[in-house]
Amino acid sequence: MERLAFGADAALSPPEELLDGVTIAPLTGSIFAGAPFQAAVFRIAAGGRIVRHPASVPQILAVLEGAGEVSGADGIAETIEAGEAVFWQRGEEHEAATASGLTALILEGDGLEPYRRR
Repeated sequence: MERLAFGADAALSPPEELLDGVTIAPLTGSIFAGAPFQAAVFRIAAGGRIVRHPASVPQILAVLEGAGEVSGADGIAETIEAGEAVFWQRGEEHEAATASGLTALILEGDGLEPYRRR
């Protein structure tokens, strides 16, 4: 067993133009370094956001704590809160923002598909 840390003290503040008030605690290697999937805990501070951009690969954002708004291709903001998740397809324009702060697990990778209840 190997223990992984994803608390606020393990988070990085990447110099990314798409991230405003966001820290990231990676849990896996990066897809940009050859990993098939990547997972990270994103903390978006109150008033922060992930700026609108196209998904480079399929992505799931699962809110662990807090609440905010997300949008997909249509650009219409919808509320999201702890216990809910969204899936964006490759190339889909999307964004996330929060007035009060939120923590989310983000999974990304080719072949990623959400579980769909029938």
